[in-house]
Amino acid sequence: MEASNRRIPTQLVKLVAERSSALLRAADHGDAEYDSFVRKVEQTYGVHIAVQKTLGPDNRPAVIDGIISLDDSAAGCQWTFRSDENETRCAMRFGA
Repeated sequence: MEASNRRIPTQLVKLVAERSSALLRAADHGDAEYDSFVRKVEQTYGVHIAVQKTLGPDNRPAVIDGIISLDDSAAGCQWTFRSDENETRCAMRFGA
């Protein structure tokens, strides 16, 4: 299947977002384990995932923002998400 015809399944977004929320709720933040998980998802599904962790006042991750896109993101859509301890918000952006 050509990359331009592939779409990022919502199940993939949900998988990464749930793992992000779990990381934020955990007492012991496994940053290295989370980063490894993200790299494995990239390899398995052929996508690119960029995440940014924002630290809270206790110097632990409080929010995770991310973008999931195909390797050639200009040819398709991107999913953006923001996870905190309480909820995850997602949006779809289309490449120009």
